[in-house]
Amino acid sequence: MLSPVEPGLESEVRSGMLTTTKELCAEAQRKGYAVGAFNSVNMESTQAIFAAAEKERAPFIIQITQTTLKYTEPDELFAMIRSLSERATVPHAIHLDHGRSFDLVMRFLRLGMTSVMIDGSLQEDGKTPQGYDENIAVTRKVVEAAHAIGVSVEGEIGNLGQIEQADQEDILTNPDEAARFVADTGVDLLAVAIGTKHGLFKGTPKIYDDRVAQIAAKVSVPLVMHGGTGVPDDAVRKGVEKGIRKINIDTQIRVAFYDAILEQADRIRQEYADADAKGEVRKFDIRGVLAPAREAMTEAIRNRMQVFGSSGQA
Repeated sequence: MLSPVEPGLESEVRSGMLTTTKELCAEAQRKGYAVGAFNSVNMESTQAIFAAAEKERAPFIIQITQTTLKYTEPDELFAMIRSLSERATVPHAIHLDHGRSFDLVMRFLRLGMTSVMIDGSLQEDGKTPQGYDENIAVTRKVVEAAHAIGVSVEGEIGNLGQIEQADQEDILTNPDEAARFVADTGVDLLAVAIGTKHGLFKGTPKIYDDRVAQIAAKVSVPLVMHGGTGVPDDAVRKGVEKGIRKINIDTQIRVAFYDAILEQADRIRQEYADADAKGEVRKFDIRGVLAPAREAMTEAIRNRMQVFGSSGQA
């Protein structure tokens, strides 16, 4: 079993099975699997992530994105994550995904994250590409602050946001540039452009696993694949074989949630029609809708853990 983070680090929330992405991915590197990183947006998705990990006995990463700020205050969501974290019996990290600025990352660090991502490849609007030197500067600044309290840092280089160009080799991460980036910043993990994208593909995505191998041969830190939803299982396994150690999943969880909600909506409409026909009072129970959706998300996450090879590794 993975060991929790060593004592003496200053983050007050570290206890039990809570550790860092650096520690989780180092173990994955030794054993040849990838750790799943799953987005938490509300109570049901958070419960589903922890439940899946317990059932699969899989180390995992639970993520919050800065877009959460449009939905709820991050400290409210973090409090719920922390409550479940304290009861967890499998190793895990709490991670900020795609922090866009130093100040934003510092805000999440103060919550007690054990891992953060600074995405310096884009400007703060999340759309406009940012130059290499600017990426280096902001990433190094975050690394210095986070490492001072024992928190892991993920950086990014490449064109992960170029959705319409995801099948073009010329936007893939350059192995030599990746090596320079790691040396210049001191990041613990590196997100790379290898053919995947965020969200769903229009067709079948391609992972350039040879490029993964080339980057892994020159980079000393674990590699991260963003946009894992929709990638064929065999392609995912090949990517893991070549060196991917962290895989982000969000859309697949949302799809499972939506499918379950739509199924429950059909059920409710039929129940209402039956009740109306019998002259009975309609029943309203939000839990009857959200519980099946939570179970669907749990099963979707379990499936990814199995494909990533992390099941049974805790």
